[in-house]
Amino acid sequence: MNQEEGVDMKSDFGRKQSRIQRCIYVLLSVMISFAVCSFWPTAYATAPTSHLAPAAVEQYAEQQARALGTSNSDWLAAKLDYYPLGPGTHGWFVQASITDKRVGYMIISVTSLGELTLSEYGQGEQALYDNELLGQALERLHLKQAMVQAAGGKITAHYAPPLLAYWKLEQPNQDALYVDASNGDLLPDHTLQQWENNAPSSSWGAAEMLEPQDNSAVKVVRTNQVYTHPAFDPSLQLAWLTSEPLQPAHIENWLQYNQNEALVFSAGERNLFYGGPLPVSAHQWWHKDSDSILYVALGGMHSVQRFVPMNTLWNDGHFYIINP
Repeated sequence: MNQEEGVDMKSDFGRKQSRIQRCIYVLLSVMISFAVCSFWPTAYATAPTSHLAPAAVEQYAEQQARALGTSNSDWLAAKLDYYPLGPGTHGWFVQASITDKRVGYMIISVTSLGELTLSEYGQGEQALYDNELLGQALERLHLKQAMVQAAGGKITAHYAPPLLAYWKLEQPNQDALYVDASNGDLLPDHTLQQWENNAPSSSWGAAEMLEPQDNSAVKVVRTNQVYTHPAFDPSLQLAWLTSEPLQPAHIENWLQYNQNEALVFSAGERNLFYGGPLPVSAHQWWHKDSDSILYVALGGMHSVQRFVPMNTLWNDGHFYIINP
């Protein structure tokens, strides 16, 4: 073999080696791209991360789930996942599910007296803080969850009493955006900013200090069946605006004996914090020994159906007959 042939063989070997390296590089690139694409939805999923809740909160949530299970057995088999809410609400969003099927949700709060309370709940697959609803809201803003996080932003779940569930979207060097977590609507930022500035600390010390109850002293709680009412859009049937509100003493009887009649709840200037005006779509009684609590369901047509204690609604709003 002469020197020129040796050089040609080395050159040919070098070209083959280079082609092999390029093939390996392409293959590795494809594998990495596939891995990234597979990981991306998980890494940037819109669902919040489940947290361990204080023992007292978990015990209380399990008690409420058992109570709901007396009228809907799915609650008895459901797994409960806990997501903290802020700011200043000392609250938890509790998602109940069986495998991948939603059973319902609860929002558990700590009162000013340091006691746990069931602020609201929902039955079935509808839920607050729904991933798909958030995705639709972001799309209307020409955004995606991945884009926000990649740019150093974040989206967090919040709750403003008495009934406003929302997402807060924060991006560097931009004003925060607020999205209603029950219907996906954009909320007025100045109102939410003012509320957050005046909200109490979001420290969870109050809940952490609560002691689990002695199970032997826990009263048995049960629920009646859910009684449904007509679904409608209050913005399309405005006759109620000129009617007098029902007197508080008459509301319970009206719900019980006029289930086929449409009823609207409106909190006037505070409708932002209730998502109203909203149709009354159902009601359900809770019983603990000789005590009874009425939960009234609002929404369900263009938003999540939310069961709320009647006492909460009495504080700020009124009930109107749709056809007075």
